[in-house]
Amino acid sequence: MVALFHFDVISHLSFLPLTRHAYLFVDFFFVLSGFVIASNYRARLAEGFGAGRFLALRLGRIYPLHLVTLLLFIPIDAAKDGIGPNLLQAVVTNVLLLQGLGVNPQNWLNFASWSISAEFAAYVTFAAVVSRIGPTLWPWLLPIIAGPIVLATISPDGMNATYDYGLVRCLYGFALGVVCFDLRERFPVLRARVAPSGETWLETASLLLVVFYVSVAGSSVILQVASPLVFSLVVLVFAREAGAVSRRLTVPSMLLIGTLTYSIYMLHPLVRAVVRAILMVVESLGHMELFVSYALSADHQPTKVVSMNGSLWLGDLLQIAMLLLTVLLSVATYRFVEEPGRNWVRRLTDRRKPSAVRSAQPAFDT
Repeated sequence: MVALFHFDVISHLSFLPLTRHAYLFVDFFFVLSGFVIASNYRARLAEGFGAGRFLALRLGRIYPLHLVTLLLFIPIDAAKDGIGPNLLQAVVTNVLLLQGLGVNPQNWLNFASWSISAEFAAYVTFAAVVSRIGPTLWPWLLPIIAGPIVLATISPDGMNATYDYGLVRCLYGFALGVVCFDLRERFPVLRARVAPSGETWLETASLLLVVFYVSVAGSSVILQVASPLVFSLVVLVFAREAGAVSRRLTVPSMLLIGTLTYSIYMLHPLVRAVVRAILMVVESLGHMELFVSYALSADHQPTKVVSMNGSLWLGDLLQIAMLLLTVLLSVATYRFVEEPGRNWVRRLTDRRKPSAVRSAQPAFDT
């Protein structure tokens, strides 16, 4: 959905309210990330797992693919804007994972990577809080209280903050995810399953709630800023994994998409850039108009978007083709970039940890 939102094509798909506000699914990821990281690492960090080892494992998870897409985007941005101070600043901040922390005046290179920068900052915050303070709840209340206020009143793009207030946005959702995990641990009723039909009803209602809420959220800044709270409820429901919808989400095709999610997210801007470049060449050589100035989202300024001779159906086909190409490329990057990089860092950290800790360590790392 985030990829469809960013492809910027005049089509039926782009005009769907769900697609027009699909940038909010990044916040769904932040909530889910906080929940999963707390589930896998909060107890271990509190028991001496080691903040450095935790951060090394997280870096091994996100950095290899980030570096590859960064290197691919450098010549693209150089061809578009030239080689100068902006490109140098963009490269340095991206290499150091600072591009989503408000140090740049705009999104440069892989525009989706701002969230990876903010996400790693959330990992650092998580490790510091749990290692120093422990598995307590109160430190996470600050971003949950301050985040919505900042995003609703100060952020120029509201909830669609990226390079400027992206860290605030990320910590807000991430903290909610941590709190969701904490509440689930504290209150057994959140884990207690009801009848299978009841669980299916809960999951179906949650799914419909997300579709409806995201579809209408664009009408109000308050609704946009409150979306992580809705996503938190959905995460708690699906964490139970007890209904028919959850079972449908564990079929091989859905598990494959889940496996490829990070690659899909990081590669779709590259597919967008290449397709737009090809269409610009075709437009120039064929003396046709393939780009028009249009605002696909009501709260955004008009930009150059792709228009396939005004045909919404051709626009749908182009978007579907771009999405399929992104998925196919993601299979390759997962196999040859993500997995090898993650496994290499795991082996490195395993060699460096004490043997006593190694023998007592569970055999899983996310």
